[in-house]
Amino acid sequence: MAHYRALVHATGPGFLLTSFLARLPAAMAPLGVITLVVAATGSYAVAGAVAAAYGVGAAIGGPVVGSLVDRFGQRSVGLVTAVVDAAALVGVVVMVHSTVAVAVAAAVAGFATPQIGPLVRVRWWVLLGDRGQGRTLGTALSYEGVADELSYMAGPAIVGLITVTGPAGLPLVVAAGLTLLFAIPFALHHTAPPVVRVPFAGPARPRLPLGPLTILVLAMLAVGMVFGATQTGVTAFADESGHPGSAGLIYAVLGVGSALAGLATGWLPARIGPVRRYVCAAAALAVGGCSAMLLSGSLAGLLVAIAVLGVTSAPYLIAVGGLAILAGPRNRAGSVMTLVASGVVAGVAVGAAVAGRLADALGASGAFIVPAAAGLFAVALAAASGRLLQARAHAPSAPVPPSSTRAPLAGTTVG
Repeated sequence: MAHYRALVHATGPGFLLTSFLARLPAAMAPLGVITLVVAATGSYAVAGAVAAAYGVGAAIGGPVVGSLVDRFGQRSVGLVTAVVDAAALVGVVVMVHSTVAVAVAAAVAGFATPQIGPLVRVRWWVLLGDRGQGRTLGTALSYEGVADELSYMAGPAIVGLITVTGPAGLPLVVAAGLTLLFAIPFALHHTAPPVVRVPFAGPARPRLPLGPLTILVLAMLAVGMVFGATQTGVTAFADESGHPGSAGLIYAVLGVGSALAGLATGWLPARIGPVRRYVCAAAALAVGGCSAMLLSGSLAGLLVAIAVLGVTSAPYLIAVGGLAILAGPRNRAGSVMTLVASGVVAGVAVGAAVAGRLADALGASGAFIVPAAAGLFAVALAAASGRLLQARAHAPSAPVPPSSTRAPLAGTTVG
């Protein structure tokens, strides 16, 4: 508990709550878009395509936002993205009956998504890593993993509850409101560093290691496909069972299992290195994906499968995120973290689109073929890339890992 109290001391009261609530709209939007478009058009394929437009926009916009943050700081970029994102979410609701217009609005909303999760990790890195508080930094990053998982649980659950009690477009309106109420204060919070400058012997703006980053983006793409396809599959299952509003509540089971597993991951001994954690977590994710395909024929089986997916996805996300911290130069942290995170949203888009077509053709059970395929891809990628990632994790230019207690790089300043 002392380490968690240190987090509050480093940021001030209210920051943890603000940063959590600010990431809820991104967790609500994919399922909110699917639910709204299905209600308006009756087509899972169209809903999956619009959700894919949102995801593609977010996948492209994430690295762009990260690069702008590295150049201009989190405050100004965060303020602009929050306002544009909120307006575009409302635009999705207004233009839902025009397929092209709603897809464009969804793409803009995705592109302008405030990158709360990646950017708050950069803040912890600056606040704690540069003070030599390696253990507290590890606690902060573990907390952020759990916060992400809780948002994945709460976001769809909020969508489900609102859909049951109100019109199908209301969840996206609520998401827009939450963006204005919390993403803007997050952007303007005093913890936001304008620019992180780290002296290097080489060029002032070192190149990103494309090989390791490509692997990590693909790794995140796999788990994003699991999430996107599962959301679509759960929506189709809820419709087939005659309770369309229950999709968010069923999907929330994934978040419960994920949050519990994320907390448990923090207890793993430090001797289990980041690459080994990644490979083992990928194998577990493959088991979770296959369970979704095999057990989705009944509500009880589906709930078990969703819980297994949650338990297996959290360690995977935390492991890949930990490797991302080791992958790039410190003064391009925003670019690295948003680029890797973009893999998740791109995967959600691809998974939703493919699963939507399979659901139209084969029913809900067809959609759950995608998580199984994505899980198998994840474990194959991990097995093939372990040596390269191991070499990068021990490279001299790699930043200090969260579990390390070494002193920060000399001369680090916050501009």
